[in-house]
Amino acid sequence: MTLCYYQGVPTNVSITFNATYPKLVTGKIGNAFYGDGSGFGMTFTGFDWSKSQYTFAFWLKDDGVSTDTMQRYLYWAEELTIGQGWGDTLVVWVYSQTSGWWRVSASYTPGEWHFIVVEIDRSDPLNAVVNVYIDNNLVASKTGKADWDESETSIDIISKSYSLIKKTLDEVRVYYRLLSDDERKLLYLAGRKKLSEPANFRQIFSPLIDLTRDRATFYAGLEVSTSDPNGYVPVPESAVNMSITSAEKLKSDYTGVPFYYQGHYWYRADKIQFNLPIQFETVRESGGFSKEILLDDDQKTFVYEKEFKVINPTAARINVVYTVDPTALGFSVLQYPAFELDGIRMAEWRPQNSTSLKLIATDTLEPGEISTHWIKSIWTISKEELEFPAKLDDFREINSFEEARKLFENAAKGKADTWVKVIKIDSNADVSNVTILVPLKGVEEEDDVIEAVALTGSRETLQVEKLEDGKVVVKVPAEAFVSGHAEIKVLYNKETSWWKSILEKIRSLVAKIKSLVFGG
Repeated sequence: MTLCYYQGVPTNVSITFNATYPKLVTGKIGNAFYGDGSGFGMTFTGFDWSKSQYTFAFWLKDDGVSTDTMQRYLYWAEELTIGQGWGDTLVVWVYSQTSGWWRVSASYTPGEWHFIVVEIDRSDPLNAVVNVYIDNNLVASKTGKADWDESETSIDIISKSYSLIKKTLDEVRVYYRLLSDDERKLLYLAGRKKLSEPANFRQIFSPLIDLTRDRATFYAGLEVSTSDPNGYVPVPESAVNMSITSAEKLKSDYTGVPFYYQGHYWYRADKIQFNLPIQFETVRESGGFSKEILLDDDQKTFVYEKEFKVINPTAARINVVYTVDPTALGFSVLQYPAFELDGIRMAEWRPQNSTSLKLIATDTLEPGEISTHWIKSIWTISKEELEFPAKLDDFREINSFEEARKLFENAAKGKADTWVKVIKIDSNADVSNVTILVPLKGVEEEDDVIEAVALTGSRETLQVEKLEDGKVVVKVPAEAFVSGHAEIKVLYNKETSWWKSILEKIRSLVAKIKSLVFGG
């Protein structure tokens, strides 16, 4: 049995027995001291009462209630007393040489084990602060004078001069400092177990959260280590892919079950690596880029917006990297529109020894954080068009939009069978898998187009197609664009208005003759 701890280390005390007490009984951990009456006690010598801070902690089980006397659990020369007062009241008495006694009181339920912690901060002895915790809850706090006589050198754990009525004491601890919240909770939940101090967390890699996905789970890599060869290191409950799966879990001295605190279990190891999940989910999305875009105006603007949510379900602080792959949205890595995350432009990142590109932004997720963000991108595309009569030889000589402009300015106006359209398309981005459909105004049938050719990029022959609404369009593929710029030329037959009128009259006359000859 180890009943008393001094500065966290088991220590010896002097025990005074009467005929019956103190008795060894079952305690919170192993055995404990039980007493009923007076004339027995335990004293620790070599105590320093000149310190500025003290913490007294112990487990108490009260099977009897006193109504008329002060029972001392921790006692020192009537300068400091922690005990039971009247009824089920816990009382801390503090003595001041200048103003006398003052006290702090709190209540507890008899017949049950309670973990009692009393803190005294007398950094300023004339304004000392006393805090009382019961079962890790702060139940009382008071300020007063603690300018006591500092020459004493002992403390009574149980005072033989006062009665102790049916009380069991166990795991009595004394510190010359205040305990942290974690230390206090560890003593309350796990007992004698000592966690590694300190345990060092290191994030090995950050998850690359792909914002073009609809929903997904990404993983961060972490490592926790300690220099204590016999220590335990904390690992979040949500950890997966642990580098060590056979490590012993720290178990509570009280319950025998694994110790769990603030989302962590503790494992006996000097180093463990693991992954932690980060959840990503799209909230809403608008303005997506289609695979085919009809450029039926001189300029079009497309606004892509996406609101998303990220969840850190772990008890660890995690750094993440948000990424956008422009090619996943139809753009080329050579030129793409700017993307903003929460109003801030995302940076460009090209992985080493790779031709790929990603736009990135960093963030830090606090434990349990659920946050919402948005990305936005604006893509503009415009066209300028020249149309003039030209022969096939003229068409073949056109190699650029500027050359076509000169021919356009010098073209003879009047009747002609063939016409040329030269169209320049400009965009703030290169498209990698988007086809631009450019309507050919004045062209009624796709067979009227003699030839359509790209003047930039692939310089390929272009496909002409008639849409369901009757529009005839030329299809400009991504390969025809260079740095967001494409030029095309189209040679087509154009019926003049006088010939079209005659043709319609001939068709009408033929229809009437058929009606007269064949009777409709």
